[in-house]
Amino acid sequence: MGNDGSTWDVKSDSVVLADHVGHTITATGTVSNVTMHNAKEKAKDEAAAAGITKTNDEHGDMQVSSVTMVSKSCK
Repeated sequence: MGNDGSTWDVKSDSVVLADHVGHTITATGTVSNVTMHNAKEKAKDEAAAAGITKTNDEHGDMQVSSVTMVSKSCK
């Protein structure tokens, strides 16, 4: 789950993600369907600029290439 409430399915062929279950991490990688993801982000920015409140309960997919552990616990 992202800090903004979004959720992500993450997978990796190079990083052992199971070692970080329950941790707060920063993940770097490639977002699947990046064109659609960017369009949704732009729409949220435009809505916010117009004073419209939008939740970030969207879902995305990411192929993780690296992970940095921030904390051994999650919020």
